[in-house]
Amino acid sequence: MDLSRRRPEFTERLLSKAYSCRTWGDGYGYLLVATGRVDVMIDPIMNIWDISPLKPIITEAGGVFTDLDGNPNAMGSSSLACNNDLHKEVMRLM
Repeated sequence: MDLSRRRPEFTERLLSKAYSCRTWGDGYGYLLVATGRVDVMIDPIMNIWDISPLKPIITEAGGVFTDLDGNPNAMGSSSLACNNDLHKEVMRLM
């Protein structure tokens, strides 16, 4: 899992709090966040062509879309999509 290799301490803290965790969600995972069926979607590796359609979808659905450092102009390296309250909680786990 790329997240555990890139951010091992964060991954450990996240997994200790998560009820369930899956990998390889890709676009479908963001659809689940936008429709309220999944709470958080994290991608440790993203490209501009991966991210560009996701940010407006998540934000128009009422969610928050940033990179893993919390930057709202996430247009390249990583992504985090969830609601505002969960975004704050996930960022505290970083």
